Amino acid sequence: MPEYGPPLDLDRSMTLRQLRTFKTVADLKSFSLAAVQLRLSQPSVSYQVKELEAALGLPLLDRLGKRVHLTEAGSVLYSYVRRTLDVLDEAGLALEEMRGIKRGNLRVGASTTVGIYLLPAALGAFKKLHPGLVISLEIGTRARVQEQVLNNELDLAVVGPALKDPDLAILPFVSDELVVVAPAGHKLAGRKGLALKDLVDQPFVMREPASGSRWSLEKAARKAGAKLNVAMELGSNGAIKHAVESGLGLAVLSRYACALELSSRRLVELDVRGFPIRRDWNIVHLRRRRLPASVMAFIEFLKDTTWLSHNGAPGRLRPPTD
Repeated sequence: MPEYGPPLDLDRSMTLRQLRTFKTVADLKSFSLAAVQLRLSQPSVSYQVKELEAALGLPLLDRLGKRVHLTEAGSVLYSYVRRTLDVLDEAGLALEEMRGIKRGNLRVGASTTVGIYLLPAALGAFKKLHPGLVISLEIGTRARVQEQVLNNELDLAVVGPALKDPDLAILPFVSDELVVVAPAGHKLAGRKGLALKDLVDQPFVMREPASGSRWSLEKAARKAGAKLNVAMELGSNGAIKHAVESGLGLAVLSRYACALELSSRRLVELDVRGFPIRRDWNIVHLRRRRLPASVMAFIEFLKDTTWLSHNGAPGRLRPPTD
């Protein structure tokens, strides 16, 4: 007959804090990333996982270099922990709804342009209405912030165009315009009806390949049969604007991102056929999650765009395309 040890006393074996830490490490596959997200030191994260493994008497995570993978026991525990924490989070949401949105957290993500040039005004106006909320804004690539929404690290994100995923609800927000800009005094400024093929001998300053503006420009260039000269890649719209002003090339930027430079004539918009390119920004959130009252209120606040004119945000707000 096989010998079995005494049954586990799970009430004493593990704590909610340990379980949340274990789940975060498993989701991110990294102790260091989990420490950043949980706002803990990495030794503290490692200690909590080791304590959980010691209490259960089973290894839960394999540490393979910098990456972490679930063991067989870890996979079993993870499925139960995820369901348990989801239920507890739902209980917290139900209690929050009874309390209204006087307290709580709002975790928002955004791709670069909308996150820098539009959302701060919205978050500031929303914070004035609900001063008790703790609001955070994470800016990154659209793929990164959508992944954070899928992992329940963010309550919602504003991106465009959204990457399709069956677990994400996608709500139209507003439309942006991408324009071709040049430094003041450029030889093409003032010319009418330019084609993208007229620009093939011009150097372009572009964002990284994963950016939405780069994707939209390359799609338009393929359609026009034009091979553009990428002279420089820079990681921010601010750096690109400075490069264009310095005469290093042309660029395609959001009208929101360069509104100030266009109005002051430091940059000029070229008249290129097919431009401006209109692109939609979308609000995405986890479809299966019951949204907190604060998140639902912020989504409704975003869709009612009167906050924009009241807060001096740049650009020309347009409703989303059909």
